[in-house]
Amino acid sequence: MRFIQEGRAKHALSLQDHEAKEGIMYLAIAVETHKNQKQNYRIWFLELDHTKKVVNIGMKTKQELLANIFENYRRFGKTNWRAFGKNNETSHPIELTDFSSLNLHENTHFGNLPTLKEFQQVLDSLSLNLEIKSIA
Repeated sequence: MRFIQEGRAKHALSLQDHEAKEGIMYLAIAVETHKNQKQNYRIWFLELDHTKKVVNIGMKTKQELLANIFENYRRFGKTNWRAFGKNNETSHPIELTDFSSLNLHENTHFGNLPTLKEFQQVLDSLSLNLEIKSIA
């Protein structure tokens, strides 16, 4: 049993090391909001490696995202998060200063992202046979 636990610890460390690499970029692609609590949202993102290939799809709460941005500034002096806003053709960096206030007409602190349902419609139109949905 101890060997299995040590193996899990080593795997967890290797995942942390992977996330800490400077070449990794996270691209926020969709938002999941709560009806009564607009400031409590979850971000769906693509993880891109140093060659800009998608290696993972994930989800973070606003608090987890903010903590990750702080960690990136601490380690690398810059953010490795970008947002691909609704009706935009290019992405923009997600900065710490974005979290100072929330615009009433936007669904995140860093712009208006597509909802999970809207992003799923884009995936459906691409005929990828990929479905993203929240569990829990």
